[in-house]
Amino acid sequence: VPTVGATAHAPHRLPAAMPDTAAFPSGLVRVAVCGAHLSGLPLNWQLTQREARLVQSTHSAPCYQLFALPGGPPYRPGMLRVAEGGAAIELEVWELSAQNFGSFVAAIPAPLGIGSVELTDGSQVQGFVCEAYATSLAKDISHLGGWRAYLRSIASNTARA
Repeated sequence: VPTVGATAHAPHRLPAAMPDTAAFPSGLVRVAVCGAHLSGLPLNWQLTQREARLVQSTHSAPCYQLFALPGGPPYRPGMLRVAEGGAAIELEVWELSAQNFGSFVAAIPAPLGIGSVELTDGSQVQGFVCEAYATSLAKDISHLGGWRAYLRSIASNTARA
């Protein structure tokens, strides 16, 4: 019989990991997306294949900066909460099961991650955030108000060239 470390104690078997029902009493998690996961964009399938449903189109509170990150495709933005100089950023809020949320989060590459995002109405949901170090090589696109507006701006610049 195996023991724990240098003790004579048998290892305690932990129950299978289950979503925290205290944190998500309904079993559902709301997640705000601001870039390639928006409806109709290249990574939206990562939500829809997990049976997520669109709850609302809205904006963040006006305390974020949005950056076009280097790299891609798919091209992605990074949203960073700031103390001053922020803007309201266009978002979609999706709802999916806590179990599917876990597999969704596990697939997110750095410098992106999930954190608390404040919406324009003052409520908070889980949502995409960006590590600050990544913004040093990125283009600040906050003045455009969202990723879709940025994509339109680069498409029109390409058409003119």
